[in-house]
Amino acid sequence: MESGPDTEAGSIGLELIAKVDAVMTALEPRGEISAADLAVVIDEPLSSTYRMLQSLAAIGWVDRGPRRGSYRLGLRLMTIGGLIEDRIDIRQSALPYLQSLRDDVEATSFLCLRRDARAVCVERLEGQSVSSLAMRLGGSLPLYAGAAPRALLAFLPASEQRAVFRSNHRLPGDPAQPDQADLEKDMAVVKKRGYAISDGDVTPGVAALGAPVFNHRHELVAAISISGLRAQILGAQKSRNVGLIVAAARSVSAALGDEAGA
Repeated sequence: MESGPDTEAGSIGLELIAKVDAVMTALEPRGEISAADLAVVIDEPLSSTYRMLQSLAAIGWVDRGPRRGSYRLGLRLMTIGGLIEDRIDIRQSALPYLQSLRDDVEATSFLCLRRDARAVCVERLEGQSVSSLAMRLGGSLPLYAGAAPRALLAFLPASEQRAVFRSNHRLPGDPAQPDQADLEKDMAVVKKRGYAISDGDVTPGVAALGAPVFNHRHELVAAISISGLRAQILGAQKSRNVGLIVAAARSVSAALGDEAGA
């Protein structure tokens, strides 16, 4: 087997990753530990353990503990873990209500999360009517287009809304962005009534209703929606459908600990 600079660098990199993993594994159950005790746990010299802790502290993966010479998992690392857990919780909390919406309306139901100026579909349950090609699982739309994206946009802080209005991150196939003044008026209406309506702006003949989802801090975290033929969504059953999507969004929010909308 041939060896060279790349092979040696790769081995060093893997060794370093293994050492960092050992530090994280030791810190997680203990909460807080001194550099000296950590060196014993991971079987490394105190000097190299201390250098590793200094490097990890510089990138926010560990923080100094309240006791002199102690360390604990960093806030940044815990925040990342919390975000991942939140996203898992959102999907698990939303799934029963997405299933109920699909069964009650016989339309496709969606769960969308915001990513910068776009809404990403993280769950899609197919209904019995038309199967829209828009918002496939893993797909996305700009926040100005469609019901779930516009439900997200309407409930963003004003500064973040303005950033979205100014963004120019359209992808091939995206609907055209409305005039900013018209979009701002629409967002005010959506926020006042608590839900968004999409009427053919993404796919001709296809309509959707969307509503925002909030976490235990009443922070906007997602939006759910139903989509189908216009007559199915916005026809004779429009009022019933609006009630269902708003109630479902509130139920998902409550499942995440939100009490403000209860």
